[in-house]
Amino acid sequence: MIQHRVTIPIQSKGNVGKSTDAIARLGWMSARGLSWQAFDLDVDNRTLSKAVPGVRTVELSEEPETDLIRLFRSVAEAPLTLIDPRAHLSRILLRSLEAVHFFQYGSKEPDTRVTILFFPMDDLAVMDEIAEVVERVGNRADYVVVRNRARIPRIRMYEGSELEKELLALGAATLELPTLLSDTRDALAALEIGLQRSISPVQAVVDPDVKLDLIHRVILEDWLRLLFGRYERAAHHLLAEEDAEKVARSASSLPDSERERTGGRRGGKVNLQNLL
Repeated sequence: MIQHRVTIPIQSKGNVGKSTDAIARLGWMSARGLSWQAFDLDVDNRTLSKAVPGVRTVELSEEPETDLIRLFRSVAEAPLTLIDPRAHLSRILLRSLEAVHFFQYGSKEPDTRVTILFFPMDDLAVMDEIAEVVERVGNRADYVVVRNRARIPRIRMYEGSELEKELLALGAATLELPTLLSDTRDALAALEIGLQRSISPVQAVVDPDVKLDLIHRVILEDWLRLLFGRYERAAHHLLAEEDAEKVARSASSLPDSERERTGGRRGGKVNLQNLL
């Protein structure tokens, strides 16, 4: 049984939504009553640690591999370890994981498993980097391919590619982050300026000190509901086994807005007799 899950994006390109996903995912896990530990490796921006209480900031020294190996040793302290690295750390992360034979350990010991998150885009360097990671790691880790259309509208280099086929053959899950309306994003930014602190989407909904406009609150609640449903469908890639089963049992069976609606056939509700 997988008792400890580590999720980590291994990708050099920044500004693709890695921290946005991490903030929302921690909000989802907290809302579901799941235990986690998280590390923010971007000490310059601290996007994750500013937005989510309890996230630990890790400042890497001149020997970053040593700092990362210390971090990896703490995996057994929580069912889920989320790591949010800054851009351009991918090779150091991969080298550190390989240095301690973490992937081999995870494949031999069923209580630990790594999930690598990819954010593909129409950039040859990014695609080559993803292909290299998949080639080096193979089936010793799980994979989640994240689509963030707000930042990356199209990924023609990935769709239908050999890389996509290879990842699907390895059991990769696909996670699409829904796009939040720009007016609602602007409203959240205005509140952050007024309160002089970062506000996560979940905090904006549940914190009474955050006076979000009612219309924007409704829009944000729907966005979270949609995103949380997608996280729950990918739970076996994002959580330890027991937590994933817990989420599966508690997940609502009601259809959400993503599911195909019945009666969608063109003219299906028209009175044809009056037209004959």
